[in-house]
Amino acid sequence: MGTVRAAVDAVCPPFLRGYKARLESSPLGYRLAKGAFWSLAGSLTARGLGLVAGIFVARLLGKVGYGQLGVVQSTLGMFGVFAGFGMGLTANKHVAEFKKSDPARAGRIIAISSLVSWATGGLMTLVLFVLAPWLSRTTLASPEMSGLLRAGAWLLLLGGVNGAQTGALAGFEAFKTIARVNLTVGLAAFPITVVAAWFWGVSGSVWALVANLALGCTLNFFALRREAAHAGVPLGYRQCFREWPILWQFSLPAVLGGAAVGPIVWAVNALLVNQVDGYAQMGIYNAVLRIKVVPEMVLAMLLAPLLPILSEQYAANNVPGFQKMVRSALMLSLLVTAPFALLQIAVPQLTMLPYGHGYAGHDTVVQWLMAELAILGIFAPMTQMVSSMNKMWFGFGFNLLWALILGGLAWILIPRYGATGLAASAILSHLICLGPTLYYIRQKEPKLLTGVPMGKLALLLCTVAGLIFVSEHYGSPYLALGVGALAGGSLLVLRNKLLRWDNAHA
Repeated sequence: MGTVRAAVDAVCPPFLRGYKARLESSPLGYRLAKGAFWSLAGSLTARGLGLVAGIFVARLLGKVGYGQLGVVQSTLGMFGVFAGFGMGLTANKHVAEFKKSDPARAGRIIAISSLVSWATGGLMTLVLFVLAPWLSRTTLASPEMSGLLRAGAWLLLLGGVNGAQTGALAGFEAFKTIARVNLTVGLAAFPITVVAAWFWGVSGSVWALVANLALGCTLNFFALRREAAHAGVPLGYRQCFREWPILWQFSLPAVLGGAAVGPIVWAVNALLVNQVDGYAQMGIYNAVLRIKVVPEMVLAMLLAPLLPILSEQYAANNVPGFQKMVRSALMLSLLVTAPFALLQIAVPQLTMLPYGHGYAGHDTVVQWLMAELAILGIFAPMTQMVSSMNKMWFGFGFNLLWALILGGLAWILIPRYGATGLAASAILSHLICLGPTLYYIRQKEPKLLTGVPMGKLALLLCTVAGLIFVSEHYGSPYLALGVGALAGGSLLVLRNKLLRWDNAHA
């Protein structure tokens, strides 16, 4: 170990050694960095292969076929909320909270999470299988979608089980194990996905998703048992129903929060495909989402250790440690999302370039979705913070408000602007909800945001994104990039202020 540390010190650039020393001196910071490293190490390659495979699939299927695949995934997302029943989040938080203080209870929570995910996932698979013909005929304006929905229904069962398994592994902070599983699945998924799309079109693409997720479930099954044995947490179904109250106190509001969003998102997607040239519009929207999801996935990997650490700090009533983790997560979140989003707002042609000429000419779709990505850099840590404090009913209220606003805006904008209207509805909904949300937290739990300028950061990002948008439309990409560079400098200034705050309150 000493040799490895010496080698790392030798290759570490001088300007980073101060940050490295500060990180090693902070137990919480080191845990976050270690978990983030392993979460990112295996998953980044896997997700990158998934993105490349998605681009191949988009080219093979064309805009209409890719739009059909997007509708299948959107429909599965709506049912998937109920299929998982929030078991991944439930297992993550409570395993992290009890793995040391009450290992037997942590084992019971893993057991009941597994049972519930199998039951709810199986039920939702059956429901979608039965409803597929009616949904395809009446709401998706495409009866041939029925077979695709039925094939994809198996993803509901597998996704629910996989979510509970991954959540429990994250609760153990077994991010190195998760990384290995993700890397293995990603390497196998690339050829499976491309070959299936090449030979069997959209249907093959759906079945490829099923095969890839089945492999992940199998690997996670064995990995979870190894990690539980290593942590001294007994796994068994005896007396697991003693933990039933957790389902109502934590899991139910988590599910209802997703239930408030899932059907509305599906409905606005269905509204889009029912417009003139709707499936082609959906193909464009889905293509941009494939690019937008890359930094979102990277951020999710980096912030994966945050929830178990925050849950542990909150249970121990360590307010300074809790606040420091929130500030660190916010800085990390913005460093991942803001540069990526602002660059593509300035030069939206870059986003569609990998898809070929058939996808070109939809710059405003790119810009609206990337503006949403920028603002999500602020929401991501706040979501983890709310979950760690068991404020799930507040999270449900926020999701419900956002979904209702999204549905109303989409109903107005999609018939007139198509995919651009859908993209604009998403970011506008977030902006409308941000102010009341921050006000509520400051009133009810002022300690949560101490030293965290979320409101100022949101205002700065919105202003800069607007200036870049105007510069790109009425000036030139070079002017837009110049504005983006100034934005980067502003974010660094705020970052340094947060670092000084942490040093002053250490």
